[in-house]
Amino acid sequence: MNISINTAQNVHIEYTPAQLLERILATIVDYVIIIAIGIPLFYLFDKLGGLTSTSWYPYLVYLPLLGYHLICESLFHGQTAGKSLLHLQVVRLDGQRLTFWECLLRWVFRLVDIGISGGAIAILTICFSRHAQRLGDMLAGTVVIRQSRPRTFNSLPQENIPDDYQLTFPNVTLLSDKDIRVIQEVLDEVRKRDEYQLLDPLAAKIKSIINTESDLSNLQFVETVLKDYLYLSR
Repeated sequence: MNISINTAQNVHIEYTPAQLLERILATIVDYVIIIAIGIPLFYLFDKLGGLTSTSWYPYLVYLPLLGYHLICESLFHGQTAGKSLLHLQVVRLDGQRLTFWECLLRWVFRLVDIGISGGAIAILTICFSRHAQRLGDMLAGTVVIRQSRPRTFNSLPQENIPDDYQLTFPNVTLLSDKDIRVIQEVLDEVRKRDEYQLLDPLAAKIKSIINTESDLSNLQFVETVLKDYLYLSR
């Protein structure tokens, strides 16, 4: 069952929830990494005479390893190394940007979902909840999704841009590669649903970023922005 998330551009995009096995494998990868980092560090501090009851050196190991999931998910947009390898990501159900506080809430309840219960609570709630959420996800309003393959410039319609193409909006350079991928994804979704009025907020946002006005229809404007950016980037 897919999840429909309303984006900041007021477009519903469907995502596939991560399967239980995928999440377990991602967790195993993460713990392997934690152990692989932790053992050499503990060994090093022990050789240096730092692992004593009064030493503060162990905290250099304990704290980063204990906060591994919190640190990774808050810094890398809902991904740890394990999630990245399995193409999984934590996102908010309301479509807004994942914040530190959602990551913190998920991390705190990881102690219950996975730590204290040995993973039993996480497995039960993922299997029986509507959006395959563990307890931490339910309380944080998040869900773990399976990422679609990232869109690259090679997958966009560059062949439709002739060599003598005339640039319309040179300020498209103010947009980032990520912005362009989002714009293309929204445009694809709008075309699929045949609901072009949903381009209104997207076009307004683009115009505010590149500081321009246009008499083109919103569809023509968005298509032109994509062509301008691809023309300049190739």
